[in-house]
Amino acid sequence: MVPEALEALRVAINSHVPERIAGCFTDDYVAERPLKPHEGFIGSDHVAANWRKILAGLPDLQAEILRHAQNGDELWSEWEMRGTAPTGATVVLRGPVVLTTRDGRIAWARFYPDPVTMNGPTHTTVSWVLDAPADRIFAVLRDPRRHPELDATGFLRRAETLDPIGAVGDTFVLAMHNDEQGDYRIENHVVTFTENRVIGWAPGRPSQRAGGHRFTWTLTPTDDGRTEVTHTYDWAAVTHPAKVPRLPLVSAAQLEASVGQLATMVA
Repeated sequence: MVPEALEALRVAINSHVPERIAGCFTDDYVAERPLKPHEGFIGSDHVAANWRKILAGLPDLQAEILRHAQNGDELWSEWEMRGTAPTGATVVLRGPVVLTTRDGRIAWARFYPDPVTMNGPTHTTVSWVLDAPADRIFAVLRDPRRHPELDATGFLRRAETLDPIGAVGDTFVLAMHNDEQGDYRIENHVVTFTENRVIGWAPGRPSQRAGGHRFTWTLTPTDDGRTEVTHTYDWAAVTHPAKVPRLPLVSAAQLEASVGQLATMVA
C-alpha cells in the first residue's frame, strides 16, 4: 500500500489545483534540489507558486508513483510525471523523491525528477473524422468485449473482463497470442477517462506495473454531428533495455487500421 502522504500528493498533483498540492506540505516545508540547488526553497507558499508555473506549461500533467519504500522516518519513492507541452510534444519527468513527514504532511524533501531525454520520436498519432456521434464511439471504446474487433495487430483473442470501463484506475484483462510468446494475458490500467471525450490505458502483465506503453483515444465532436477521432500510441515511458530497441511495437499503419475498424463498427 502506498503511504498516505505519497498518495495524497499524487492525487493533489493530478487534481491540477496548486493550492491543494501546497496543502500536502507543512508551512515550514524545506525543498532541496540536489541537482539544481538554486531551485530549492523553504515554505509551502512557494509550492503553490512553483506548481502554477509547472501546470501552465503542462496543463494535463499526470503523476504516478512507480515504487516506494520506508527507511525509518523517511519515505523513498520513484515518480513519473507526464504531460503535453504547448507544442503538442509529450514531456516525461522521472526520478526519485526522498521525504519526511510531520503530522501527516510533508516537512522536507529531496526532489530529483527531471525531464527524460529520448532519441527520436516517442509517439505516433493518427486522426480520422467518423460519421458517428461521440457517445456511440465512446460506448465501443469503453467496452473490453469490443476490443478484439478494434485490434489490427492480430494478437488480441478475447476479453476476460466483461464490465465496461468507468473511471481512471479501472483495469481490464485481455487474452493475447503471438508466435514469439504463445498464449498470454495483458492487464490494461486505465490512465485517462472523460466520458464521451477521452479514454486511455497502459498495458502490462497481470500483477505487474505497466511497461510504459499507452494507448489513448480522443474524441472531438464536429459542427456537422460527426466526430474527429485521434488515436495515439505513446512509448516514452518504456525503459527496459531489451525492449527499447524494438520500439515502436505498433506501427502507424496498424493505428490507422484500428481507427478504420472502429469506423465500420459505429457506421
